[in-house]
Amino acid sequence: MTEAFLPRKQLFFVGDVVRAVGASVSNRQGQTGTLVEVVVSAENVIYRYRVIFPDGSLETFFGFELELVDAAGSKSKARETA
Repeated sequence: MTEAFLPRKQLFFVGDVVRAVGASVSNRQGQTGTLVEVVVSAENVIYRYRVIFPDGSLETFFGFELELVDAAGSKSKARETA
């Protein structure tokens, strides 16, 4: 199996506090929110992440558009060491 078809590693988990980063998220650049859903489809090995912001709005991001805000309390970091 080639690397292009290998399943990607899930980067974030429900409950993680994340920050929107990168040019592709200019409308949310630097804003923080809480991850509420990990979107996965059977046909696609790329994860998408639904984030709720303090104003109540929901948006969907790719992993490269997010970064962890509080790594100490993150489920993502806890899973790396498990």
